[in-house]
Amino acid sequence: MVKILTDSSCTLTQDEAKKLGVDVIPLGITFGSTGYKDGVDIDNEQFYKLLLEGKNYPHTSQPSPQELEEIFTTAKNKGETVLFLPLSSKISGTYECAMRVKEQGGFDNVYIYDSLCTTIMLEMLVEEAAKRCDLPIDELIDFVDKLRKRARLVAGIDTLSYLAKGGRLNTATAAIGSFLQVKPLITISLQGTIDVVGKALGAKAGIRTVAKQLDISKVDLSYGIRFLHSYNKDNTLDLISKMELDPSVVIAPRDLGPIVGAHIGPNAYGYVYVTKE
Repeated sequence: MVKILTDSSCTLTQDEAKKLGVDVIPLGITFGSTGYKDGVDIDNEQFYKLLLEGKNYPHTSQPSPQELEEIFTTAKNKGETVLFLPLSSKISGTYECAMRVKEQGGFDNVYIYDSLCTTIMLEMLVEEAAKRCDLPIDELIDFVDKLRKRARLVAGIDTLSYLAKGGRLNTATAAIGSFLQVKPLITISLQGTIDVVGKALGAKAGIRTVAKQLDISKVDLSYGIRFLHSYNKDNTLDLISKMELDPSVVIAPRDLGPIVGAHIGPNAYGYVYVTKE
């Protein structure tokens, strides 16, 4: 049986992860001189309060090599085979750090898959991998890889400024969006980058545009359609209403936590789905 390991950019709570037999490594979030461990000593409500009312822009951080080495060593001593699914290497250095620890420590029992995604897309990969943890490791990685290539995310955000401040987006692009008061539409590409794929003039127009992006005939409904929001879920509830989907395929909106929220800010809305094979 393979032990599934992920990080807290995945929207699973620690309790939810435990029920699945998944371990979650908390990533770091810092406001000014005060550091927190995501999901350990700061929750979503506390984070967004600091984000909206505080004076400092938050910075996120990956686990330390020492922390990863301790986790890998514990698994090795238990005789566990581990599949680590961190957030995209194009967004964070967690994947590269884990690879260095694996290679330098000779952890042949640890397999690291670059998810090239984050948030509810990563949650889906983790959940589906956990359901199949009794597969041989090579078959499990092959399954995850094929599923990731079929996964799609469409989202609208309130502003590009958080992505620009966090260095995830060109500042000129962010300035144009702010000046025009447009609402950007984003995706996570197959290469694991956050890409701006469109814009709308105002939140209502953005919600309508995001709703129209889904061609239900091309969706593998066995995985459902997962919805997301950050802080305020009103936009997402409006989106779900406009899409007029069969309720049986709608997976309740998940609040994006500190790691992702630091880069996209509040009032985001969107969904993740899997295309048919």
